Amino acid sequence: MKLNNEEQEQAFREWMRGQYNAEGMRRYTDNAIIAYSHALRTGCRKLEPYVAGNLFFYKNSYEFDTVYEQLQGKSEFRMANEAYGNGTLDAAIQLYQAFLQGGDASQAPEISAPFYLRQGNGGESYDDDQGLDFHYQEVPMTPLQKIYYGAPGTGKSYKVNKMIEKEYPVPEERDAHCKRLIFHPAYTYQDFIGSIKPLITLDRPLDYVFAAGPMTILLKEAFMHPAEKYYLVIEEINRGNAPAIFGDLFQLLDRQGGGKSEYAVANNDITAYFSRDPGLKKLFIEGKVWFPANFNILATMNTADENIYVLDNAFKRRFALEYVRISFEDLPRQWCHPYDTFAGRRPLTAIFQGTPLEDYVSQLYYEGHLSRDWPTFARLVNKIIDMVNRQQLQEMSQRSETARHHLSRIPENKKLGPFFVSEADLCQRDTFINKVIFYLKQDVFPDHPHYLTESYEELYLAYQEDEADLFELLR
Repeated sequence: MKLNNEEQEQAFREWMRGQYNAEGMRRYTDNAIIAYSHALRTGCRKLEPYVAGNLFFYKNSYEFDTVYEQLQGKSEFRMANEAYGNGTLDAAIQLYQAFLQGGDASQAPEISAPFYLRQGNGGESYDDDQGLDFHYQEVPMTPLQKIYYGAPGTGKSYKVNKMIEKEYPVPEERDAHCKRLIFHPAYTYQDFIGSIKPLITLDRPLDYVFAAGPMTILLKEAFMHPAEKYYLVIEEINRGNAPAIFGDLFQLLDRQGGGKSEYAVANNDITAYFSRDPGLKKLFIEGKVWFPANFNILATMNTADENIYVLDNAFKRRFALEYVRISFEDLPRQWCHPYDTFAGRRPLTAIFQGTPLEDYVSQLYYEGHLSRDWPTFARLVNKIIDMVNRQQLQEMSQRSETARHHLSRIPENKKLGPFFVSEADLCQRDTFINKVIFYLKQDVFPDHPHYLTESYEELYLAYQEDEADLFELLR
């Protein structure tokens, strides 16, 4: 049976994992396997339609050898090979050739290709104080530096995930090119960048070393592989003191046209960590660091969170901002199922007849969006919030200045986003009430004279134990 491209790539990866040297050690690290696989899958995109951009399309040695001969004569291939680190693409092709020719039992040939760093000393020994004489060549690209903000459950993280999955569909590659972390009030610069920590070993009772944080670890990978995109994903960026967490690296958020930081900053901890690798030692010998063009920062911000840090304008203006609005169009189909949680005997049009929601319910009915399901319930709640706020504005214009202070609008970010709950929450009535109804009573309509006027205990007993119709809550 003929394998598809992904299955072929997986077989090639397994073959590389099975390569051992005479001492019984693996010849290729996981990072090397990822680098070679990525080069084969994306390195020839610019040569289409002459060859398939994904070289895993070719699954027999005769066909692949013919393609390789054609590639070697093209200047575009030489440029692509250079972009992948002075031979990494060509080295990957040699390995793939050996795999196709000999199958699972074949041995990989001896190859030499320093990943993305060009060695200029002819393979001679190097001065450990200076490092290898590598020439780092940055690949110009437009980095993403963006904050996605909106109400809870609008799908901000979902949007970020889909974007990265499009770039790296293979989970192993995604994990190697992306680090995800979450800011919180106790999160510090030392957690983010790294700090000096004690280390106890067998030969030394106590030592102190720099333990790199997630940002520093990913940044090093970006320097090692300048042709590949790396993503630092910060969830809930406004739940921590972001300017303090970034610290001196705040300056690096200003980017040039080619994507590199406009200004480099001196940071001996980071550059000393980078310099543990001989290939990076000479690049950072001056102790300065910057963000390369392939280093992307994506963040999410829940605008409904209160009593947390506020991002100042100096920080926000260094990011592109994208509002993620409430939309149920992309909600997975199974989330729109009429679960028993929303069951009831009366038609929804009858329940809301003669209420302020009557016209909106009729509109949903004619649009085909009226059903006993989660999207309908959330849409009705959000409509109520709009109506309450509109009414408050009208009353403000008719009251004195003193009386206006007693009118409180419901913040728009209190609305229910499509991913406010999980599918598991929808299946179980008790879980839904404890999560959604409690939120509506506690945070959305705590003192409203019309909606959810009973105590939460009364609401819980009526809608959980007596199984009253949840839609009746919104009358």
